[in-house]
Amino acid sequence: MAEINKGEMLYEGKAKRLYRTDNPDELIMEFKDSLTAFDAVKKDTLAGKGAINNQVSALLMGALGEAGIESTFIELLDETHSLVKSVEIVPLEVIVRYEAHGSLCRRYGIEAGTLINPPLVEIGYKNDELHDPFLTDEIAALMGLATLDEIARIKYLALITGEKLKEIYLKQGVKLLDFKLEFGRFAPRTDKWGGPGQPRIILADEVTADTCRLVDAATGEKLDKDLFRFDLGDVGEGYKKLLAKLGG
Repeated sequence: MAEINKGEMLYEGKAKRLYRTDNPDELIMEFKDSLTAFDAVKKDTLAGKGAINNQVSALLMGALGEAGIESTFIELLDETHSLVKSVEIVPLEVIVRYEAHGSLCRRYGIEAGTLINPPLVEIGYKNDELHDPFLTDEIAALMGLATLDEIARIKYLALITGEKLKEIYLKQGVKLLDFKLEFGRFAPRTDKWGGPGQPRIILADEVTADTCRLVDAATGEKLDKDLFRFDLGDVGEGYKKLLAKLGG
């Protein structure tokens, strides 16, 4: 592998940093050790968390790629850094739910654990100041966040990604209850013929215990960030167990 130069930092969020490379179509993503919940009202640091999430996301994004689901992930660089495609992030969070948990129960009084079939797909506006409000497709389009065609594509990709994720997790004895995804518009500077690349919607960001609600399929033991959100146990041990189950 050719040496990849880590350039200036372009972005820092709650859990990751992004850096330029010499290739305008590629960035370096760094996973941080920070833990946040409830719009970063609750914060902490967990040593090694960035390395675990980097490996988990690489394993899952790699498996999704083998199944034909394109994402920004290119390759692992080291414990906490991955090489990713540079995209324009669509400012929407997409949540797919197979059981009722979290905000769905708080908003509507639905009993936690209620099965949802077919799965429910919700979209929210990525905006911490507004507390990531949920949107209809029409309001998201009215706000200029995405076109209706893009939203339909994003929801379709979220559902097929979810089906593959459920399969991947279950093979390792893990049950997926719900998850959150982000998507981006990838428009490479040149295509394989040397002309401008056509923009397309692809899976972005990460797929980890930060973004998935997960339990051990046999015991019901939690393996996700709910351990931190609600002080339910040792979040570090939960994350390590998930990585071990996935073969990391």
